[in-house]
Amino acid sequence: MKKQRFAVEGLDPKGSPAENARRILSVRIAEFYHYLPIVHDEQAGELLHELRIAAKRLRYTLELFHETFGDEGERQIERVKAIQEALGDLHDCDVRIAIIEDELVALAGRQMRELSAALKREPIERHRSITSSALRPPPDDPRRGLLALLSRQHVARHEAYTRFVEHWDRYAAEGMRAELVALSHSPQ
Repeated sequence: MKKQRFAVEGLDPKGSPAENARRILSVRIAEFYHYLPIVHDEQAGELLHELRIAAKRLRYTLELFHETFGDEGERQIERVKAIQEALGDLHDCDVRIAIIEDELVALAGRQMRELSAALKREPIERHRSITSSALRPPPDDPRRGLLALLSRQHVARHEAYTRFVEHWDRYAAEGMRAELVALSHSPQ
């Protein structure tokens, strides 16, 4: 998916705040739904994070121009907020997963360097015992805890993603997009 820039253009400094608000909202809606193709792709981590940012922009536009969008805007704020929060939880998991993975890689690197150093200094007769021991880490090996934590974060990530998709699909079925678009048009 190609990254796209969603700039708000054509604001009229002499125009009504309501008309400018609607113009801004229409751009924010377009940006938000630009990510529709990746909504059902759990592995689209970075794009899901960009969708979260688009949700923030949409929500803040609705909040900033609350007087223009009224009660229907409030309803949309709650919907967008639920989507944004689920995506925020997902992103938090992605960050924690990356930190844990980095620590596991660093730890494995240190342990392999220590193993290599032991193999260099110990007699060849002990190599089999040394490598065998390395293949069976002791109960206090920090990798065990990190691997368990990594697993829990993947479960939490999946749960956050599932929550996000449930919100997205429910709101789509309820006509959220059409309701947002209606807010972005001038009242008749």
